[in-house]
Amino acid sequence: MMIQMLSRYDYKDKGKRYERTYYFHDADGERHWACDIYGQCISAPTEYLHANDAERNFRMVAKGKLLNFTYFVEDHLGNRLGTLTRKGVGFRWKILSANDQEIARIVDPASNKEKVLNTLFAALPDGYAVVAGEQLLADIQSQELTPANRTKPKSLVGRLLDKVTFLNKGLTLNVAPAAKGKVDMRLLLAGMTLIQVHDITGVQTG
Repeated sequence: MMIQMLSRYDYKDKGKRYERTYYFHDADGERHWACDIYGQCISAPTEYLHANDAERNFRMVAKGKLLNFTYFVEDHLGNRLGTLTRKGVGFRWKILSANDQEIARIVDPASNKEKVLNTLFAALPDGYAVVAGEQLLADIQSQELTPANRTKPKSLVGRLLDKVTFLNKGLTLNVAPAAKGKVDMRLLLAGMTLIQVHDITGVQTG
C-alpha cells in the first residue's frame, strides 16, 4: 500500500501559529485524510479528518508544550491508539502501542559516513525505514517534486547544499505486507507527519 503526503499553505480561516496543511492520497490520487499543522504539532492537537468517513478521523496530541518529542495518537472517540516518541539521534522515532509496548521504530538507514556528511551540511537522508527488530514494515521516501526547468548542480558540495536549500514538498509511505496486523496505519501517518515537521522542515528552516 502506498500513501502520498503533499503540503499546501492555506492560511484562510486558520488560527495562530498555523504552518501547513497536509493531504494524504493513495496511489490512485484519492484523498483520504487532511490535517492542519500548528506550531510543530505542539501548539494545538493535529486533527486528521477523513474525506468520507468521520469515524476514521483521529488526532495527535503533544504531551508537552515546549520542546516536545512525545505525541499521543487517539481515535475519534479519544481512545489511545499509541504513542510516538523521540529516540536518540539520527532522525529516529519510536512507535509504542496503547499500553506503551514498543511496536516499531522509524530510523535513518544511511551509513555512518553518509550521516557525517548529512550532519556537516545539515542535509537530510533520502528516506526512512519503519522496522520491528530486523523486519521492514514500511519505508518513507522524500520527494522534491522538481520543476521541469530546474537544473541541479553537478558537484558533490553543490548537490549537498542544494539539498539543504531546496525544500522538500512531500513524503511517500510504502507499507509492506509484513505490517498488516502489527502497526496501525494511523500511527504510520502520524509518524510520517512528525518526520516532515520535525526532521525535514525543522532542519531546513533551522
